Amino acid sequence: MTFVGQFPIPGPELRMTYLFVTHDELATAETYDPEGGENALVVQPGGRIPPFLTGSATADGPSLWRHGATWAETVPVEFHVDLSPPSEADARAIDEEITWDDSLRDGMYRDPPKHDRIPLRSYIGGRPLFWQTDVGVTDAWRFFFQLDGGEGWGDEPYSLNFGGGTGYAFLSPDENEGRFYWDR
Repeated sequence: MTFVGQFPIPGPELRMTYLFVTHDELATAETYDPEGGENALVVQPGGRIPPFLTGSATADGPSLWRHGATWAETVPVEFHVDLSPPSEADARAIDEEITWDDSLRDGMYRDPPKHDRIPLRSYIGGRPLFWQTDVGVTDAWRFFFQLDGGEGWGDEPYSLNFGGGTGYAFLSPDENEGRFYWDR
């Protein structure tokens, strides 16, 4: 699996999640399945490894990358991200989109939001902005973050082939186990 990054869990003690996602050239890995064994959101310290995951003891492995001068060339990338709250307009657009999506999931059709923003697809906390009405985990799991996919070409800083979609991270109610999947 490709190491994507580490994400701190908010709280009084320092705990991290480590995200790994399978990358295969033919895009046949079932990375859209939160329990398919092709993604790992590992909580440390004190976390549990889900029973559907198998691992190996290696000192290093593949990490996040983007395409280089040609499509076949891969260039490792590394980021340190400083988080900041979204602008009021972006926060309002996200909230309107989520409220509209929630109404569709509840079987109530409403007109889509009317704003001139493309809602942010990468953020930590809050509520998830799903592409589909089917959610990959039960309500007991707590939304943690979502991460926009990308092809890692042109202006896109990394390659996470989510089929043009978004990846979603959730924590168990006791915050000792994670799930990650993508949807579009």
